[in-house]
Amino acid sequence: MKWLVDNCNKWIPDLKRPPPVLYLDIWPVFPDVMMMVFDGSMSAQFTQVRSLPKHHITRTFLEPLTDNLDMTSADGSQSKVWRSRFNPSFSPRNITMLIPELIDEIMVFKDLLGKMAGRSGQWGDVFRLEERTTNLTFDVILRATMDERLHEQINSQGSPLKQALISQIQLMSKVLGVNRILGIKRWPWEDWTRQRNNEALRKALLGRVEAIIKSPHLADVVSEKKTILNIALSRTLAETGGETPDQRSVDAILANLKLFLFAGHDTTSSTICWMFKLLQDNPDCLSKLREELNSLLGEDVTQAASLLRDSPQLLNNLVYTNGVVKEALRFYPLASTVRQGERDFFLTVPGSDIRYPTEGTAIHDVPSVIQLDEYVWPRANEFLPERWIAAQGDPMHPNKDAWRPFSMGPRNCIGQELAMVEIKLVAALVCREFDIQEAWDEWDMKQGSMKPNETVGGQRLYGCGQTVQHPKDGMPVHIRRLYA
Repeated sequence: MKWLVDNCNKWIPDLKRPPPVLYLDIWPVFPDVMMMVFDGSMSAQFTQVRSLPKHHITRTFLEPLTDNLDMTSADGSQSKVWRSRFNPSFSPRNITMLIPELIDEIMVFKDLLGKMAGRSGQWGDVFRLEERTTNLTFDVILRATMDERLHEQINSQGSPLKQALISQIQLMSKVLGVNRILGIKRWPWEDWTRQRNNEALRKALLGRVEAIIKSPHLADVVSEKKTILNIALSRTLAETGGETPDQRSVDAILANLKLFLFAGHDTTSSTICWMFKLLQDNPDCLSKLREELNSLLGEDVTQAASLLRDSPQLLNNLVYTNGVVKEALRFYPLASTVRQGERDFFLTVPGSDIRYPTEGTAIHDVPSVIQLDEYVWPRANEFLPERWIAAQGDPMHPNKDAWRPFSMGPRNCIGQELAMVEIKLVAALVCREFDIQEAWDEWDMKQGSMKPNETVGGQRLYGCGQTVQHPKDGMPVHIRRLYA
């Protein structure tokens, strides 16, 4: 998409800046005309000013995983019900209360990185960073949702829960890929795989849910530990007068848990990789990040975890660290939203009389373009965490509608607070102990390939994938320890 924007002057020479909207027809790859929106103020019109329904492709994509009982793809009324029940679970206050548990998992991640570092400050062997971050984020989201520890980071085989989820995600990706081009929803054998995966997921999750629901002191159990599941159950009890959730409610709870496991690990793991990539490419920013951590958490890096466990609110004081994470998400947004166009709904550009029709289109919010628009973002292609500290009125202060990695409006990403906290904790607990760098020469030798390899924009590391932009080859890196 960025290529289209960067090269639009080839087809429209008089265009002074990229168009705010691009209508794109790529049938049979996609069923409807795609309306690609490259202007944040226009995106706000269909996500915030008026929140249009999710496009049916969202239901098609998530159906193998959730049977469309989740808050993202469910019909409007059910979506609102479950969004309201889960919203308190993801509040800043509740996520702050979960920080000690999140630190437990991140310390496992840090210790495993230490084992990959070379001796005496030397670089260690090459490995795929994304494999480690994926296992970390899976452990984190499971801990936050149900206070369960499956130890995926140290389980070389992977739990049945993770294996089933990964297999199901692969099926979901086909919905947007070759199956759609061929006009096939699923091949017969994929139905069997889907059923097997969902049975494994249900078996892994249902036991925990039923153990809570069938407790003779249900109200006490759900209030004892402020996990995402417990708070949602507590809200459900309050809305039903204390009645035990019926089977349909249980099915919806399981569907949303599966959604959180999918979205919570698949997106955040990639963002952590991109953050390390950007810090590698911008050593001055890495130095400033380390200076802030030394100033607020003390220079003894071994005490940082204990300090944050005891005083989790300290994370809010790490303003430069927060800027690093937000800037990483500006360069590499997690995903985007697709909404269903309507006959009576038109998009407009501020200052223009042109009305862009949406009927029959799939309206795509495109943060990968919006967030790098040099007409909105001063020095747009520079990694500048300082812009997130700039005061209102400063030219560097971000436009309120132009940063949208989690989408915006009433149907934004419910887990954005958890994602932000997790990534900031990784930065706070890892960046002062290790240097992490791409290691493509070592990777090529390991793969037995010394021929020229593909690059995008001169970079070996680039985003690829059908849903989330995963780092190429899982981001091969090597690391070295900064302190003995």
